[in-house]
Amino acid sequence: MKLLFLRFIIIYFFFYSVQNRACSAFLLTGKNHNVVGFNENWKTMPGMIVINKRDVLKRNISWRNLTTDQTLPNKQWTSKFGSVTFNLLGYDFPCYGVNEKGLFLVELYLEETTKVYNPKQPNMFWAQWIQYQLDNYKSVKEVVDHLNEGPNIDWWPNAAGSHFFLTDAKGNSATIALLNGKYTVLTNKEMPMPLLCNNQYHKDLSAAKKFDFLGGNEKFDFNQSKNWEDRYNRAYYMLKNYTYDNRPVDYAWNILNSIHPGEWQTVIDTKKMNLYFRSDLKKEVKIIDINRLDFSKNSSIKYLDIHTDETGTVNDYFQNLTVLKNSEYVEKGFPIGYDNKEFGTSDIFETLKKNIAKFFGDILQGS
Repeated sequence: MKLLFLRFIIIYFFFYSVQNRACSAFLLTGKNHNVVGFNENWKTMPGMIVINKRDVLKRNISWRNLTTDQTLPNKQWTSKFGSVTFNLLGYDFPCYGVNEKGLFLVELYLEETTKVYNPKQPNMFWAQWIQYQLDNYKSVKEVVDHLNEGPNIDWWPNAAGSHFFLTDAKGNSATIALLNGKYTVLTNKEMPMPLLCNNQYHKDLSAAKKFDFLGGNEKFDFNQSKNWEDRYNRAYYMLKNYTYDNRPVDYAWNILNSIHPGEWQTVIDTKKMNLYFRSDLKKEVKIIDINRLDFSKNSSIKYLDIHTDETGTVNDYFQNLTVLKNSEYVEKGFPIGYDNKEFGTSDIFETLKKNIAKFFGDILQGS
């Protein structure tokens, strides 16, 4: 009996942990609208919103670069586009973001993820890989076309990785998964609905086809919420049944909240270039007018805490990001992102913090 009870506890906490990491992303698009929605469902997290500028010389950073004295770069590039990103792990390490051309990219946990390795390319920590795409490309097609000639994604040690959902200002979308050592890409033509959660796309879609709203025999119960797949079904149902009403942003918020309100929630209107966000600690929706942001070479890199007390349009509340302030977010964010309680007190983490301060010392203000 004790053994059975122990197995039950293990299964329960595994299921609970997976449920808590259940994120969702979608694109609500049509002739008159193009709106991205994303729920980060995991736990309460610190984080900052960063204004990343153009014309910054950067270098690749792998996990080895972060945690050892081998810090020399293998690849350098200069950012072509400015972007707004949501960063748990500090500067240049976003979880998701959108650039000034309307390219949006986000990672969502996927248990089956493997490594894709090209010996001709350098390794790059997964979060910086997101920033690399936003720095260099303006469309879904450009990202997809350059996948195999881009840097290898370097995941957390001994942990599963993610798949990616991306959209652009013209209403294109795609998913990128790393499966069996290869990139698996689905674009508009292969996706009847631009929607991604934490299963492989075809698994969620196949399961949803049993319901009547997709031609199946089973009556769809919108209130069903026993399994994480139910998020996908509710979102699909709402996306399918949207009729343009001049309020697509409001509808996107309704979808996010109907799926399951996230710890971080974001809606981006890439026609008007307005970004809306809120957090579990500060539930009022804030607005960033992307058109008003200064991404120029001579501007300062700026940040705003994701749990800001400010309300309304928050463009004027961004502050200059310094090495010291960035280190505070690194200190708080990495042990949470790694999901490793021992990491925060380890010698490796001390090395990581020193390396990050050194990597970005020439980019961020010194104090």
